[in-house]
Amino acid sequence: MNTKNIAGYKLLFQMIIGITIWGHVSTGKAETGDTVKRYDSYKGLVMAGYQGWFSAPGDGSDRGWYHYTGKNGFRPGSCTIDMWPDVSEYEKLYKTEFLFPDGSPAYTFSSYDESTVNTHFRWMREYGIDGVFVQRFVSEIKRPKSYNQLNRVFKSSIHAANINKRAISVMYDLSGMVPGDEQFVLADIDSICARYDIRERINNPSYLHHNGKPLVAVWGVGFNDRRKYGLKEAENIIDELIKKGFSILIGVPTHWRRLEKDATNDPELHRIVRKCDIVMPWFVGRYNEKTFEPYKQLVGEDIDWCKKYKIDYAPLAFPGFSWINMHADSKPIPRNRGSFYWKQLSGYIDVGAEMLYLAMFDEIDEGTAIFKCATKVPLGPSYFLALDEDLGSDYYLWLAGEAGRMLRKERPFTGKIPAKPALNPFVTHIYTADPSAHVWADGRLYVYPSHDIDPPKGCDRMDRYHVFSTGDMVNWTDHGEILSASQVPWGRKEGGFMWAPDCAYKNGTYYFYFPHPSGTDWNHTWKVGVATSKSPAKDFVVQGYIEGLGEAFAMIDPCVFTDDDGQSYFYYGGGGRCAGARLKDNMTELAEPLKPMEGLRDFHEATWVHKRNGIYYLSYSDNHKGGNRMNYATSNHPLGPWTYRGIYMDATGCDTNHGSIVEYKGEWYAFYHNKTLSGMGNLRSICVDKLYYNPDGSIRKIIQTGAKRKLSLID
Repeated sequence: MNTKNIAGYKLLFQMIIGITIWGHVSTGKAETGDTVKRYDSYKGLVMAGYQGWFSAPGDGSDRGWYHYTGKNGFRPGSCTIDMWPDVSEYEKLYKTEFLFPDGSPAYTFSSYDESTVNTHFRWMREYGIDGVFVQRFVSEIKRPKSYNQLNRVFKSSIHAANINKRAISVMYDLSGMVPGDEQFVLADIDSICARYDIRERINNPSYLHHNGKPLVAVWGVGFNDRRKYGLKEAENIIDELIKKGFSILIGVPTHWRRLEKDATNDPELHRIVRKCDIVMPWFVGRYNEKTFEPYKQLVGEDIDWCKKYKIDYAPLAFPGFSWINMHADSKPIPRNRGSFYWKQLSGYIDVGAEMLYLAMFDEIDEGTAIFKCATKVPLGPSYFLALDEDLGSDYYLWLAGEAGRMLRKERPFTGKIPAKPALNPFVTHIYTADPSAHVWADGRLYVYPSHDIDPPKGCDRMDRYHVFSTGDMVNWTDHGEILSASQVPWGRKEGGFMWAPDCAYKNGTYYFYFPHPSGTDWNHTWKVGVATSKSPAKDFVVQGYIEGLGEAFAMIDPCVFTDDDGQSYFYYGGGGRCAGARLKDNMTELAEPLKPMEGLRDFHEATWVHKRNGIYYLSYSDNHKGGNRMNYATSNHPLGPWTYRGIYMDATGCDTNHGSIVEYKGEWYAFYHNKTLSGMGNLRSICVDKLYYNPDGSIRKIIQTGAKRKLSLID
């Protein structure tokens, strides 16, 4: 026996023995009460490649700076990465010898830490990336330390996939394989099946199936770059996997169909491809934004070929490319502020792609990573590609999520790169809360919030209102103060207590509704004032208040909803009570007595009503002790009765929560507030995030963006 292979054969024996003793392992389930998510097809999904190969001294892997280190270690002038990760959300970090311009040390992460993988899968969920193919290099399966990391990362990944309801699949990369290594692949997949229940998916529901079978990817088939293995060895692996009951994604060269350039000129490749379920060609480095158009045409022709043979097709998109620190004379492929990436993503969808593969989620080695990377990078002799600061470290995650929604027709198709909403909070020069959002006839979206005053005294000192508007969800205009307590003739003499407002429009007039007490005993003297103007953002004059509202104790947060037939409805509530009624055409008087809104569960305050596809939605905050959450109920009538549907937004970090929901330019948005700027629950800031509906009309839980998480630094 060749002594170089002794360790490999010993490992193979351990893998085979392990199959008999592992049994099925449950590695994490979704939160109690959540429905189980199973992925039965790649169609409609955006999946990324996940390397998970980074290690650091002190992480327990005993691999040092693996996949970071250059010829002379991991230090300035010697490294193999071209991008620096944004480390602001990792629980564990590792100090490096690199320094930022201010002299502070640069930290990085290790994939060996389960918390790192958890963070990555949380990002997938937050940005709408459906899942990943976890890479398993055949050459690394044979090395004990490498195999240990592969197994640890896969265990962390399948656990995180279940928790975050992301799809997961195994991808075997044949690079570096030699004839005879097929046995390691087959023993490895047997061990994974024995341990992780990827067939029945009772304990691990997130494993991706396709065509009724668990999906395994085999990458590196048919390349003409002088690999030691050939089509024979690749086919052996594919045949055995098919016998074991797997569907197959085959990773092939760009020109696999024409059998030219990067592909072997052997028709046997087509015969092998036709055995498989999905074809995924490798495009990284093959084109840039200027030379992409012929490849879009190539993808369309590939899709036609695959349809002829009833095979599915997953085109690959990459955001850019750079490996200067490994190959100093190489030429990067620029990202061009995301336009290169979007040109590929939209182009593939345009020619009929039904699934997408993203290269890669975490590969900072070759500059293809889409996860959060730094906009400010270390200085020194090593080159690092910094992402555009105004776009943010999460920009490529966001673009990938938008592409997924476009693929599933959850947003309109566009070849033009979409504008990313402003970073949260989107108002930072003053403190604001309780946003009520409306779209008026001028085509702009207006937000009417309350105004927290610094320094605060509870919420007592809130005594004025500003209005903000946007035409693109990126650039916001502060129209200035539109009303203050001193302008309310019937208001309490001490002022303050100008809380959550709303605005409505009818027959050329804007009606601004605001809660304000009329007496010193503020919580027993609430009224809902009405001011009017011919403009949505100036010249409001108080006309009086709505009479006949009854018991005033804690009744606040007015909301006015106008239905498609022009009838307007008034709602308000607090202290566990919510009531509503029709308004007269003058918009200042009730047309009928208030009635309680029946069917709500744990109502606190913050009533908001909107309508979509004939369904009325009433949203509100609850009394959750960890901070109010936003709940919602639905009805076929604007005054109920209501059917409780669940929570659409978790607590934001404040004790309070108050939201509004509005459609703008074909997209739905949820507005809310948090305390990100001040850290104080009575100095709040308004935020906005995309809102999505399920096919049955239920609301998907909002992903709150912009929050920072606690760090744990390891020196």
